[in-house]
Amino acid sequence: MFVAEKMMMMTRTRTTTTVFTNSRSKRSERIIIKRLRFRRRAKVEEDKEEVFDEIPVLSGERFLQLHREKSTPDDDDENCLQLAMYSSHVRAITTDSESFVMKVDDHGFHRGHAVFDTVSIDAETRTFQDLDYHLDRLKTSAEMAFLTFPKGLESLDSLARIVKETVSAAFEEKERRQRGRSPSSSDCCSSMMQARFYLTAGVGGFSLSAKECAEGSNFYCVVIERTKAETTKALRARTTPIAVKNKPFSNIKSTNYLQNCMITTDAEMHGADVGIWVANDGKVLEGPSANVAFVDDRGIFIAPKVDDVLDGVTMRRCFEFVEKGLLADVGVVECERRDCSFRELVLERRAKECMMIGSVVQCVPIEKWDDVDIGRDEGENCRNKVAVRLKELLEKDARGIRVS
Repeated sequence: MFVAEKMMMMTRTRTTTTVFTNSRSKRSERIIIKRLRFRRRAKVEEDKEEVFDEIPVLSGERFLQLHREKSTPDDDDENCLQLAMYSSHVRAITTDSESFVMKVDDHGFHRGHAVFDTVSIDAETRTFQDLDYHLDRLKTSAEMAFLTFPKGLESLDSLARIVKETVSAAFEEKERRQRGRSPSSSDCCSSMMQARFYLTAGVGGFSLSAKECAEGSNFYCVVIERTKAETTKALRARTTPIAVKNKPFSNIKSTNYLQNCMITTDAEMHGADVGIWVANDGKVLEGPSANVAFVDDRGIFIAPKVDDVLDGVTMRRCFEFVEKGLLADVGVVECERRDCSFRELVLERRAKECMMIGSVVQCVPIEKWDDVDIGRDEGENCRNKVAVRLKELLEKDARGIRVS
């Protein structure tokens, strides 16, 4: 009787009152009490109501309406505007950013069976930076991931047409938003537009096999605009403890970026700007979204072999600059792909310069790596001169200015 009296309690919710009596077994009472305690803890901060009281079942129309209301307007984040999206699932383009959606049963979402690539577009000249290279790499990644392109989009020319038309719609949308809008601080900054395109296995079911994707693969293209930093701020790097991506996955540009996100978070937690993979044998590999390059003590521009890392399009362009003699004025006339020893280049300070190179960052120097100063002996006037020169060349190239 004592147990029953001890368990007697009353818990109020918005609509019901629950009374526990001695008619319940001890075990049932313990389970229910535990559930009630959990319900008390599970509060929604916004309205302080219990989340398990009512979960409404809505019509599709109302569900989508709430989804749209939860979307963040682009005006709240002027540093990254979402301008246009193409989806092969509906074979159309939209400039309504709240409608940039994909189905939850797309295998690219719930299984990560997808590849992607990104091309930069100069916001002033509307010049694409190496679109053909990026589409070619998408095709290579797709073949390695056993993905085919949607019907009617098998050729790279057809994909290029979709990307260009989506970008054109994005520029029109940007102009529409700017009409009648008062100038903001972001208008004074230069910006960079990006077209991100994705190829997924398609929609249908939740298993591993793409056989259930009856309509075949999907191609998406999303165009965004980001405010571009004008300064070349040197980075602090950290050798990441996160596991290295092994071949063939290190050579496929897939949407499986969990390790990349973990590298970034780990670096931020330890006061660094970027994390970099170093293999167990001491070879420098790459960062989470950009390649790594050095200028060694002989003045040679070097980068890891493409067998070990993703073949970066922007890195490829940097090698072309060196081969054309465009960096002779900063003392670099040779380049090579080879094993880059972390011990020799960083710990023994044989690197005059180190830098991150990619389509988003272009070229940014690294001045400190695991508390080791890089290029310190070069003096402040000569430090990072190659990285600065490469950034200038890449930005001119992005605007369509001939740099030969």
